Amino acid sequence: MKHSEHTCDHDHEHNHDHNSMGLFQRWFLSVLIVGVLLILLRSFIVGQMLVRVTSYSANGSYRDAVRICKKIITIDKDNKQAWTSLGYAYMDLSRSDMAIPVFEKVLLIDPEDKGAACFELGQAYYAKGDFVKAIGYFERVRSAGPRAAVLLDADILKYRHGTLGFRSLNSMQTLLGALLECYKQTGNAAQAAVIQKEYDFYKNKHSKVLF
Repeated sequence: MKHSEHTCDHDHEHNHDHNSMGLFQRWFLSVLIVGVLLILLRSFIVGQMLVRVTSYSANGSYRDAVRICKKIITIDKDNKQAWTSLGYAYMDLSRSDMAIPVFEKVLLIDPEDKGAACFELGQAYYAKGDFVKAIGYFERVRSAGPRAAVLLDADILKYRHGTLGFRSLNSMQTLLGALLECYKQTGNAAQAAVIQKEYDFYKNKHSKVLF
């Protein structure tokens, strides 16, 4: 009789362990599915919000663009597109003081960036008369070499919208013109002469395209 009771207890414990394992597996699978769905849903929501940012920016509703960008950042704190669009919205609102730390955040997210963020930071510091800092950011764009103009124009078209994007398209000439002035202001005549040649090249190239 004791042997039968012992066997029964053993079977009961085995079934209990088996059921517990089954419950754990089902719970783990449920958590995994919910996690994947949340990731996919977050990507979809962020994508839709970025579309709204584009629409607001194209229509000149920059304050609304700022509002949506900030919402995106609360969901996805390192979203480079949201941070870059936020920086542009501040620039369009003539708030370069707020745009500067935003574009600096873009460079923290993507230390290899040599596009829009560097260009706008250079422009902002150039406008403030801080020519040394402006040179650093402009030269970062220029360091991309022959690809710099294409990369910069593509980046600006991605983040600028409507007529603003197309007005910015000859950005490399703008950058070189500002960089030339920066070197003149800091007394670096040798480097100014180098930039002058590059500036003339882009200016002539742009004139041929237009005429």
